[in-house]
Amino acid sequence: MKQSTRRSPRKAAFNHSAALAAQCAHRLLELRTHTGETQKQLAARLTMTESMISRLERGDHVPSLATLCRIADAFGRRLEIVFHDHEHVHADGTRHAHPHSHDDPDHQHGHGGEE
Repeated sequence: MKQSTRRSPRKAAFNHSAALAAQCAHRLLELRTHTGETQKQLAARLTMTESMISRLERGDHVPSLATLCRIADAFGRRLEIVFHDHEHVHADGTRHAHPHSHDDPDHQHGHGGEE
């Protein structure tokens, strides 16, 4: 019997969570570095623990929507959640878009500053 190559929904959800945590970590570190704050200073401003800021910046924790809103507000930013398709541009100039997964090995690419 041929074994399926599709990932289980549970494993896919974990991979999506890890990718989301990594994106949030990168952006939080970028914002904090830009302001020149230490993790301790940011933690005090957000009324969080310094260890939570550290976990968020390492990508060890997926922040809740409420936490994301607090972070956005603290930096004077607007939180935006986008569900998007992946667009391909072929050598002949034709384009097409389709849904994709960030853990799909055939679609490794950056989004919004990712490498």
